[in-house]
Amino acid sequence: KDDYLLYNAAQRSLDKTIDALGRQRVEENVKLLQSLQQQNQDSCASKVTMPCPEPDDKQKKQEHIRLVKESCYFSDIGCGHACTDLVLADHAEKEWASITSSYGQA
Repeated sequence: KDDYLLYNAAQRSLDKTIDALGRQRVEENVKLLQSLQQQNQDSCASKVTMPCPEPDDKQKKQEHIRLVKESCYFSDIGCGHACTDLVLADHAEKEWASITSSYGQA
């Protein structure tokens, strides 16, 4: 019962926040987030080395550990951050180019 009360209170609060920000603005930003997540998945999935599973072969295991240390902030936290940063930088560069190319054109 308490779970439902908490869920309903959170839902009402979220609805009020969305209404205050403007539903269309929130929906546009959700679509942008989803698009960036997909771009990140497409660009980075094959470039990230996750901690698990580790290879059984000792030499491959050492290489795997090295790649994990490069790919993750710590343990399995923030894996793929460098690739994600590149995806976001590319997006920001394109947005900036779009803004500056239309500047003064009215």
